[in-house]
Amino acid sequence: MNHLNRRGFLLASGAGAALLSTASTAAPAADPQGADETGNDDGAPASGELIIGAVSAVGSLDPGLAVDTETERICRQIFEPLIGIDQETGGVAPLLAEDWETSADGLTCTLRLREGVTFHDGAELTAEVVVANFERWGQLDYLYGFGTIASSTPLAFPTVFGGFLDQETCVLESVEAEDDHTVVLTLSEPVAYLLQALTQPAFGIAAESVLSESDPGLVSRNPVGTGCYQLAERAEDERSLRLTAFEDYWGESPAAATVTVRALGKSFDRLRELNRGRLDVYDHITADNLRPLVQAGRLILQRDPFSILYLGLNLEHPVIGQHEVREAIARSVRRSALIESLLLDGSRSAFQFTPPALAVHSDDAPRYDRSLTTAAELLEEAGYDGEPLRFYYPMATTRSWLPRPEAVYASLARDLTEAGLVIEPRPVRWDDGYVEEMLADDDRALHLMGRNGGFRSPHSFFGPIFGQNGLGMPSREFHYQSEEAWDLMDQARAEQDDEARDELYRELAEVIAEDIPAVPLAYPISGLALGQRVSDYPMSPVLNERFADVALTDTD
Repeated sequence: MNHLNRRGFLLASGAGAALLSTASTAAPAADPQGADETGNDDGAPASGELIIGAVSAVGSLDPGLAVDTETERICRQIFEPLIGIDQETGGVAPLLAEDWETSADGLTCTLRLREGVTFHDGAELTAEVVVANFERWGQLDYLYGFGTIASSTPLAFPTVFGGFLDQETCVLESVEAEDDHTVVLTLSEPVAYLLQALTQPAFGIAAESVLSESDPGLVSRNPVGTGCYQLAERAEDERSLRLTAFEDYWGESPAAATVTVRALGKSFDRLRELNRGRLDVYDHITADNLRPLVQAGRLILQRDPFSILYLGLNLEHPVIGQHEVREAIARSVRRSALIESLLLDGSRSAFQFTPPALAVHSDDAPRYDRSLTTAAELLEEAGYDGEPLRFYYPMATTRSWLPRPEAVYASLARDLTEAGLVIEPRPVRWDDGYVEEMLADDDRALHLMGRNGGFRSPHSFFGPIFGQNGLGMPSREFHYQSEEAWDLMDQARAEQDDEARDELYRELAEVIAEDIPAVPLAYPISGLALGQRVSDYPMSPVLNERFADVALTDTD
């Protein structure tokens, strides 16, 4: 068979339950250099220390600017939002706000802050500080400049509220401190998913001491929040950083006093370091590394699928701008090849952009199954004459939605070539600025991208991927403009009836499927493997994984 999935291996071995139940005591896998997991090798974790293998360097530690999951992972530890997530149910839970109340018309949300919370600099959490954070998020376009924001992935604040504070499209009218520990949000239109959206790391509250209008980058250089961990050190190459437990944290103390996060883009490198005892957590395991992990008795945890992998299309490209060509591309790809050979067991083919768990798939949306005959006819109808199509894809990385980018590209390029398209590869290392380099090329035709859902709402996918960028403009990723799609998003945002809102999202799915600004490929499963020193890890589909909740087997 093409790959060994976890379930298949365990069933074949007849020892699946034993492997998983003895994961913390099983003998470590052999290492070619003779290292083991005793902690004696250079770089091994000390007692009370946790070392996590991430997949890319962290970007700006300004939570309002965080748009990639690796940066959000760190922001979650340093900053805390007002609303938390219940790890058992996935619903909203108290965090910095211990209680809240929403008016019957959905236009007012009153949040009561937890008392006795202090920031890393010793300052007290107050309603005035929360107001200052909202005001700052609402003017990031002004603080960082129109060009910077316009060129980036859409940010959380304009995606949730329809725009920045200085724009007519923004539905957040005001944020006020009613008293020292009460904040009132007033909206011009309801935001049905408001509480869920406020759980995102982008809404992490920063201390007033770093909210400088004249120096907006201060938050990133000196991140000061209320989180269980604070930044202790960041390597010059930005490929590793160290967090230390905040002694005056309002909640329970973590098992790990120190957490080091190392960026290792290649999956094999993370596997090797886990086997050497230099990592406690190997995140984003890939199908080709599953066999040695299972054979070594590793405890493997998988997240519920809540991400989308897609093939992006540049609608301003003279060839891609033709609907017939886009449909030909959609009818060329073999999703089964990706699922069977490149993704973890449990991953599913995608024909729409929201995971099945959100239950807003439309049965009436066009579905483009593979048909080389139809693809060839469409290309002939469009007058395609073999023009090379630049295809961007990232290298040396693993994402929750893209475990093996080089292999996924190769599979798709083969499919597209079979259909008669001429592909011109454009590989870019993720840490060398893959997203920005791809967006900067006006002649690009295709690209690989994806998204992990930030909160449990269809808007968490539709808004950031296909909505406006918060400046009244379409996202630069596809140059997709659809007043019908944007109007449906706005209607769904304000609709308080669950069934009516779901129906609006189904209509939106139909519009996007008809326009084909991108081709959905898969809902990938992501997972991680634990070293012997970790007995449990707080898995979350939306990646709400606080290091404070990691359980160590040895904390002496």
